[in-house]
Amino acid sequence: MVVYILPLMVLLPFLGLVPLLALDKRHSWNISIAFSVLVALVLLISLYVAKTQGLSPLTFNFNYIPSLGVGFSLQYTSLNLILVVMTVIVFLAASFVGKYFIGKGERIYNMIFLLSEGSALGVFLSANLFLFYIFFEISEVMLFFIIFIYGGYDRRYAAIKFIVYSLVATLCLLIGIIVLYASTTPHTFNISAISLASASLPVSTQLLVLALFVLAFMIKAPVFPFHTWLPDAHTEAPATGSMILAGVLLKFGGYGFLITFLMLPIASHYAIYLAAIFGFSAIYGALTALKQSHLKRMIAYTSVADMGIVAFGLASFTLLGNAGGIYLMLSHGIAISMLFMLAGSIDDGFGTLLIDKIKGLVRSVPDVSYLFLAGIFITIGLPLTTGFIGDLLVFFGAYSTFGLVGLIPMAAIVIVAAYFFWVMERAFFNATRSLDPYNPISRSVIYTGAFLSIAAIALGIAPAILLGISGL
Repeated sequence: MVVYILPLMVLLPFLGLVPLLALDKRHSWNISIAFSVLVALVLLISLYVAKTQGLSPLTFNFNYIPSLGVGFSLQYTSLNLILVVMTVIVFLAASFVGKYFIGKGERIYNMIFLLSEGSALGVFLSANLFLFYIFFEISEVMLFFIIFIYGGYDRRYAAIKFIVYSLVATLCLLIGIIVLYASTTPHTFNISAISLASASLPVSTQLLVLALFVLAFMIKAPVFPFHTWLPDAHTEAPATGSMILAGVLLKFGGYGFLITFLMLPIASHYAIYLAAIFGFSAIYGALTALKQSHLKRMIAYTSVADMGIVAFGLASFTLLGNAGGIYLMLSHGIAISMLFMLAGSIDDGFGTLLIDKIKGLVRSVPDVSYLFLAGIFITIGLPLTTGFIGDLLVFFGAYSTFGLVGLIPMAAIVIVAAYFFWVMERAFFNATRSLDPYNPISRSVIYTGAFLSIAAIALGIAPAILLGISGL
């Protein structure tokens, strides 16, 4: 039975489409929650097996076009286990609050939601680039529909801008995969096999694939100057769409950088240039956040900063940098999804996310206010949170490769922290005037925020829970 754990985890959300189509639409929210919970239970079983038996038995392979090396191949590795945990946590949280943020078309929404969850898990668990690309593409299309159908006033513009950028990224990714497949002998899509064979590839081939992959994942992460789609997408997306986008889909870029750098030995020769791009993007994202008057756009630009720091750690080409980048993606996924969820509840309750229009929230909605503060603490890496562990490992890795220069992107964390606390003082703790919400804040938002906070603190206090299982 162990061999079926991974395909079961990926396919369960797809199987959820059957009851969604067969049963009355009033059951769709419960079905979505039930299948997200089932995926979480399968994850717990897989973690137990990984802990007791090691990662090596947790592989699955079904060759349906053996002559082309195409198959349904999944595996747990030290690189993806933590990101799978992050994906399950974020989607579980989003399933709990979906009913609160989506007012109509619940059956279609939940179908898209479960397709998004299954494809996101498929991206991280894929053992070959063919499957990685298929799931990558499905995830992009599903999020396009979430924004286009359920977003705000300018949702069509934001959705089209998102899909255009995404198509450019997936085109670069596809071309790179084809070049790698054609260049390796024997031809293969298997990531491990390519990693072993890539050292013998011509330098020109490695450079071409590196350029294509880096461009694709710079768009996805996103990294300056390919980030402009992100604030528009977040501003118009429903809260659960922003949770999925920021909490999970942006990590496709970080994970893509990681497997690219490990597959192509020549990438390490350009470490300083990659680090300069990623470090600049982190500081740029933090500085641009200072100019934002809209709460969701501000949070979106902090994502640019955080993902820049993630990529910066990966560009150190050290074990500590890789471990830090992965753990920081976990932390960012939990924290940023919570912040967008809370921002969505503020928007629903008060009808605005303009920072100058929001006053005294700590009096009006104290639960939301204190959970938002907890999200900030996780984002900036307060000790005893996942953010602290991720930042610490990233900058240890960066320092070992780049020396003191490797600590420069820490400025982004300081800038983000200062502005976040200024916003808290201005909009939350400014008690001279308070507003009463004209829509009550759902208790499901409070409970879900508490769940995410507890997860971030527990995995911050005991990071060995995941780092030990993954072998990082």
